[in-house]
Amino acid sequence: MNNIRLKYGTNAFIMTALLLAILILANVIVTQKPIKWDLTKNKQYTLSDQTKQVLKNLKTDVTVYAFFKEGTTSKDMVKSLLDQYRNVSKRIIVHFVDPDKEPAIAQRYGITDYDTVLFIAGSGANEKRQIVNSYDIFGMGSQPNTATFNGEEQFTQAIIDVTQPKKLNAYILQGHDELNSIDYLVTFKNALRGEGYNVEDLNIGQAGGIPKNTDLLVIANPRRDFSDKEIAALKEYFDKGGKAIIAMGAEYGPLTQKSVNELLSTWGVKFDNDVVVDPGRNYFMDPLSPVPQYKFHTITNKLDLSNLYVVMPMSRSISYPDKPTENITIEQLLSTSDKAWGKTDFNSKDANFQKGDIKGPLSLGLAISDSKTGMKIVAIGSSMMFTDKIITLEANRDFLMNSANWLADKTTQISIRPKSLEFNQIFLTGKQAAILFYTTVVTIPLVMWIIGGYMWYRRKTL
Repeated sequence: MNNIRLKYGTNAFIMTALLLAILILANVIVTQKPIKWDLTKNKQYTLSDQTKQVLKNLKTDVTVYAFFKEGTTSKDMVKSLLDQYRNVSKRIIVHFVDPDKEPAIAQRYGITDYDTVLFIAGSGANEKRQIVNSYDIFGMGSQPNTATFNGEEQFTQAIIDVTQPKKLNAYILQGHDELNSIDYLVTFKNALRGEGYNVEDLNIGQAGGIPKNTDLLVIANPRRDFSDKEIAALKEYFDKGGKAIIAMGAEYGPLTQKSVNELLSTWGVKFDNDVVVDPGRNYFMDPLSPVPQYKFHTITNKLDLSNLYVVMPMSRSISYPDKPTENITIEQLLSTSDKAWGKTDFNSKDANFQKGDIKGPLSLGLAISDSKTGMKIVAIGSSMMFTDKIITLEANRDFLMNSANWLADKTTQISIRPKSLEFNQIFLTGKQAAILFYTTVVTIPLVMWIIGGYMWYRRKTL
């Protein structure tokens, strides 16, 4: 009996050791080459062929900084997606950063919102950046109360943007008492760099004109007129399809500078000599800080769907013709409520509507384009929203970056279907629920106990 027990004990030991060896080997193989099956209906965890092709063709490393709070569902979803990217290409390097625990990193890259993902390729003067915002990643579905996950489309596009050869150049106009780019526009400049722009100041007179490599020109509330040569250079720039953001606020009082309106008069557009008062839609009950309504446009659509709004302190209204000239399209982006008005007497102590004031609703933002030359301008009635203290309010930064990207024709180059985040439910009758319960909770465990007891009894009687 002892020999028999020793024989069976030895066999059991050997079989156990072999089984452990097989399991260890299998785990090593799976670790080296993980095998996964995506059983979700919409292939939530499977990359598209377009993304795989982009990743396999990468010739340079792409560093990804994902700014998410710990323990959030959004972080888990983005991490799962970026893990798939890393499995396809070792050139994707991912760092997750909690802005609350590591604020210095968020500040270094000009990140002010949670659930933001930054893509960086290259270094030094050749470094390129692209930011993907939360509202770009998570969208609303076509059906009520449904959401979509657009992460793959947005992330793949960002990788394309930072690895493409050309880098966009943005110049902020200086020399006419504009907003000082060093003291007031640091966050704005960092945001542009985060969108992949090389940003520099520009004095037209010192530069001898507008550089030929200019992809975007920013004119932020000049208080002195341009010289005749500067006006000529700007007109030539726009005649050749130039792109610009032009902002004129009312924080310095009446509009005395005439050059900007002289430029815009080519298309019948004019910044009004007023300060906008809006008791109907404003920020923290301040009628001098309108919160405008969005109009349908590429720049504003995603912000509108995400219920993100802009704040425009000390704004001017903008006038434009109902019927522009041939080839010119003028689209309203931002509008006050119908209770607003434009106060034209800056010295009046009466804040109510008076004779001579401009009755609302008023336009606070326009998109101007010329189909013949390719010229594009975004005219904005507030310059304070560009400043470091105001740009972080609500969706100001997002609106300005959307405007810059629309001007520079940074349109989506890759189309990947968004993945629905719908949760399918199964509805069981009482009888079906009872059958499921007794099968899984009672019958199957009982059968396992019986088989185990029988095997134990047989081995004991040997």
